[in-house]
Amino acid sequence: MSGSGLPSSARLRLPDGRQLDYRIRASVRSNSLRLRLTAREGLVVTVPAGISLAELSEMVATKAAWVARHLPEYERMRQRIDAVASMRPTTLELRAVGERWEIDYRPEDRRSVLVRVFELRRLRLSGGVEDVSACQEALRRWLMRYARSVFEPWLAELARETGLGFSGLSVRNQRARWGSCSARGRISLNCKLLFLPPEQARYVMLHELCHRREPNHSHRFWDLLRHFEPDSDALHARMRDAWSMIPAWAERGASR
Repeated sequence: MSGSGLPSSARLRLPDGRQLDYRIRASVRSNSLRLRLTAREGLVVTVPAGISLAELSEMVATKAAWVARHLPEYERMRQRIDAVASMRPTTLELRAVGERWEIDYRPEDRRSVLVRVFELRRLRLSGGVEDVSACQEALRRWLMRYARSVFEPWLAELARETGLGFSGLSVRNQRARWGSCSARGRISLNCKLLFLPPEQARYVMLHELCHRREPNHSHRFWDLLRHFEPDSDALHARMRDAWSMIPAWAERGASR
């Protein structure tokens, strides 16, 4: 169950009798029900606070025809993502730091796959590189290490600028969260922020730092965030589509 008392998912019956599971997200900032159908997440329904499961189910049912019309395009996009996820990437576009990395693969007589930097912004994967899944996992491990080396000084500088301290940093590869801040002030950031433009990565860091003073998403929190980032409302809106910039292989368990 989510914090709103609603389940995290439910099922929609389409006009042709098929059933489609959808994810439920409660939002204190939302005034109305919103549906999104994306190749990455499937059908996601964002709901305002205070809505009951019965009300939600009834409202989603009125959108069944819309979902059915868009489902074929969703399924085509899903197939393309699955195809990309089964490939070994040859480049990394790390927009947050304005870097493009080239990737080489060198077969060697061992099953494990190792990653090392062997030239400026060039990675070499060696070992059992015929195993796509092992290559992707090795790259995800490198991405987390590199993200930490980038995010730690960046977050520390923002903390000095704002006067909002933090007790520690964790870097993870999460599927649905860009960041979080614990009650003890430990901030967690998603390594995939590296794929976003710098202003969006910075927005997420400021967002989590502001939780050090305002632990929830009250009006005081949003006012504080706007104080440090005047464009925070626009950046918040842009974050809704930010997942489209993440390469399929970067997701945990990406290889099909």
